Amino acid sequence: MVILERPFASDLMVETLEKNRIPVLKNEMSEKRVSNGVVLSDAEFAAEYKKTGKLYTVSENALGWIYEHIEDKRFLDSISIVKDKNAFRKICRDIYPDFFFKELNINEMEQLDTDSIVFPCVIKPSVGFLSKGVFVVHDPKEYKAAVASLLSDFAKAGADFPEFVVGKSRFLIEEYIHGEEYAVDAYYDENENPVILNIFHHKFMDESDTSDRLYMTNKGLFDKYETPFTTFLTNLNATLHLKNFPMHIEFRYDGKKAVPIEINPLRFTGFCLNELQVFISGQHPMLSFLKGRRVSKEEMWKDKENLTYAFTVLDLPSGCEDKAFNAEKFSADFHDVIDVRLVPDKTSGVAATVFLKIETENLQAFDRIMSLDMREYMI
Repeated sequence: MVILERPFASDLMVETLEKNRIPVLKNEMSEKRVSNGVVLSDAEFAAEYKKTGKLYTVSENALGWIYEHIEDKRFLDSISIVKDKNAFRKICRDIYPDFFFKELNINEMEQLDTDSIVFPCVIKPSVGFLSKGVFVVHDPKEYKAAVASLLSDFAKAGADFPEFVVGKSRFLIEEYIHGEEYAVDAYYDENENPVILNIFHHKFMDESDTSDRLYMTNKGLFDKYETPFTTFLTNLNATLHLKNFPMHIEFRYDGKKAVPIEINPLRFTGFCLNELQVFISGQHPMLSFLKGRRVSKEEMWKDKENLTYAFTVLDLPSGCEDKAFNAEKFSADFHDVIDVRLVPDKTSGVAATVFLKIETENLQAFDRIMSLDMREYMI
């Protein structure tokens, strides 16, 4: 069962739903996109969920409908715990007893004595989406600048996204988590065991970078991290007790300890970017969860051992809302493009997403993407 919602659903997603006759909720997006599928009314969809107990979404904009129509307290409580970063930190206190965090509203943040903060720290909405309103601050001066930016940023974000997505009224201040950042698409099965589908290394330009510009994956990443990350997810679920639960989890790992940054419930990587897996293994991650079709690491990377796959999220530059992304120029500049996906919903702040692949020994070729001036690719 799947809910399509703003800001984006790929053609590949729609085709997969139609081909496999997977029930889809009838709403504005499915009425526009799904022409040959199983589309259910609110009541029919809720009744079907009671039978299957499995639900997948492409966007957390679907959470409002779920809270209103799904009568499953354990399921709804699971969503709330992982979606609310402050509640999630409280749940994980036994695992990370020394981790500093504090939740405040914007007025309290303005009045906060910065002597009570552990620097460097991260400021982010308690309920957030796509790195909106996320700041890394190193001292009191940067803290004050970040709070001022939040006031203006969330005035706009509140108009673009529902309250339960951006959660504009509450913010979390937490200690900066050191180590490399990784993103994992996984789900907990009916026995609460984790199943990992995607492992991405989230690359940054520097410590202050919070963008979603570049994520990479290859066989070496799976060889090195599939086992420790599975252990991490197993230990985490000893506290959370999630089951039949798809998620996109981001965390930092310093080689010894993995600390979660956030968990996005009921979906894998947003903007259907988890579908990079289809170009690697031929298997749609959604089907792995809904149908139990699992692909082993060995099958996934057969004959691709020396390749690195990546996706990039290309932001829509300010003042370019009436312009289009020049896919031809981008593909000419980056010769390893697999697929370019334009994002028509301008409120998302994203112009396009792109799948790429390259010989692993030539990874430095991706460095250009990190500092790309998107104005050069808008026409």
